[in-house]
Amino acid sequence: MTDRRAQIIASLEEGRKETLSFFRSQTPEQLETQVYHDEVTWTARQVLAHLVTIERSMQRLCRDMLAGGPGTPPDFDVDRFNRTQPQKLDGLTFDELAEQFSHVRGETIAIVEAMSDKDLDRKGVHAFHGPGTLDRFIRWAYEHARLHEADVRRVLEPATS
Repeated sequence: MTDRRAQIIASLEEGRKETLSFFRSQTPEQLETQVYHDEVTWTARQVLAHLVTIERSMQRLCRDMLAGGPGTPPDFDVDRFNRTQPQKLDGLTFDELAEQFSHVRGETIAIVEAMSDKDLDRKGVHAFHGPGTLDRFIRWAYEHARLHEADVRRVLEPATS
């Protein structure tokens, strides 16, 4: 395995641990706290659901690019996806949702493990980032989680102070 793939895998694994630890450290009341109020209205719990659903879609992007495709289809509406997909997981218990996140991240790790170094340089289109490389899109998975966790922390800090 190349150093680049090993570093990505290590970051994905560490990100999985950190994300699960962060969300598991919240009380049930904190998990139901509204984090976003604009285009999407998610609670902290729904932020975790978003991480599950968006990473699943990122896996489709990876598989498409690995098969020689362009990545995100031109008709993909990321705003609509974000408005509709996380709520589909509302019926899960928190433990089930956390397990879903762990599982989906494990699938992403398996995709990277099966790649060659050259695969990371494949070019395609990401729904949010636009044109770029598979390397960049995969790294976004753990960066994306960190950004949302920071938003959740900002909302919850006044409640814990």
